[in-house]
Amino acid sequence: MASRLLRGGALLALLSVLATCWFLHRYFGSLTPQQVLVHLVQGGLDQADPAVWRRAARYALVTVLLAVALGWLMARLAVHWRRLLWGALAAGAVVSVGATLHDPCDPSEADLLAERYVDPGRVRLQQASGLADAPDLLIVFVESLDEAYAHPRSGRPPLVPELVVWRQPQRQPGQLRMLDGAHWTMGGMFAALCGLHLQPVGLVSRGDYERTGAFFAGGTCLTDLLAAQGWELSFHGGSSLAFAGKGRFLSDHAVARRFGREQWRERGLALPASGWGLQDHQLVQQVWSDIDGDRRPARARPPQAHLMLTVNTHAPFGNLEPGCGTPTQALDDDDDDEATLRAALRCTDASVAALVQRFTARADGRPKLVWVMGDHVMPRAVLADETDPAQPRQGVFAAWALFDGQGREVTPALQPRAFSHVDVLPTLAEAAGLRWQPHAHRLGLGVSLLAPDAGGTLLEQQGSVWLE
Repeated sequence: MASRLLRGGALLALLSVLATCWFLHRYFGSLTPQQVLVHLVQGGLDQADPAVWRRAARYALVTVLLAVALGWLMARLAVHWRRLLWGALAAGAVVSVGATLHDPCDPSEADLLAERYVDPGRVRLQQASGLADAPDLLIVFVESLDEAYAHPRSGRPPLVPELVVWRQPQRQPGQLRMLDGAHWTMGGMFAALCGLHLQPVGLVSRGDYERTGAFFAGGTCLTDLLAAQGWELSFHGGSSLAFAGKGRFLSDHAVARRFGREQWRERGLALPASGWGLQDHQLVQQVWSDIDGDRRPARARPPQAHLMLTVNTHAPFGNLEPGCGTPTQALDDDDDDEATLRAALRCTDASVAALVQRFTARADGRPKLVWVMGDHVMPRAVLADETDPAQPRQGVFAAWALFDGQGREVTPALQPRAFSHVDVLPTLAEAAGLRWQPHAHRLGLGVSLLAPDAGGTLLEQQGSVWLE
């Protein structure tokens, strides 16, 4: 009896590995062990899209039924056939894991933290101008927004037409490429705000990088710098703050006001039965209500920094939002994965563009700084047949703009450069008017794009070997 239970458990375990890998690869593409572990360790998985759990439940049910059927079959096979089947299952599990998980690449044995890292908590910081002249910030992380979506195949419109129009040439800070450790939401946000990848970046550094397990507890990020200089910080996201430790990270790094799915529910907002939470059209309305509802004179109040994370275009295929220009036919049939993502992109595109335009149009006497970027690229290229194949797979959408207190655009023209998430921290800090010594223009592993003579970015120095 014990041996039969042991064989049954081993069979179920092998089939579970096969099914899990098949599920992950089917819906989320190739992943890294770090990406999987961060989501498991940080928790909040129960707050994921219910549609994902329904799909996972179907896979689990089929796995159990298949285990029962194979167990019944094995009991009736000759010994050599059973051994052959066990070998095939074991080999299949190994191949499945190899096809689903891939190891991040390390360009060399160099200790890149020791060579490049500038600790934001150890620099001497000051503001170039007084707090009354410091800009309000709007930082938008758009879920899975590929740069390729702005570059359609010949004869097709871009998948994010309004953001493409808003991002005029001078508003493109360069070519943002995704590096390993920034290829999921918390990884992308962490790298952009803290100037580090959410994993070791050099062989020698591995033992000194344990703090990232708690999202850099005790470290200093952009939000810490802004709060220390007097900015009021808020975060608005549609999904749960519990998911992947996002709320804890924001709390640990000086973001005093934080809104996610639970907070929207407490406010009495109706949330859809499927999806990650408050969808983008409604989310933008809440963000604008929060911004516009502050009746204090702009120059008499502290500057504000608003961070926002969208949800509609989250993997695997995005979610449809009623009331956001989504065709009724599409709402009735959301099994067309490409049509679903296409409609989700249109909604997010229009919603984010409208928020940015309203924010920058506020000529209230205080400058305005806007930064819009994808948190990472879509794990699976669902709409690759509609985008220009010449676009690099790891390109992430990025745009920015700077306006003075009278609403006049003063965005400086930047030299076209290749940069990654880690360069966002020093660029935004400098654009907000912060200056520091020593190591001017450099923070974390990044370099400010506003200082072309400050040296090459990590991507420019290390090359494409750092690409995922």
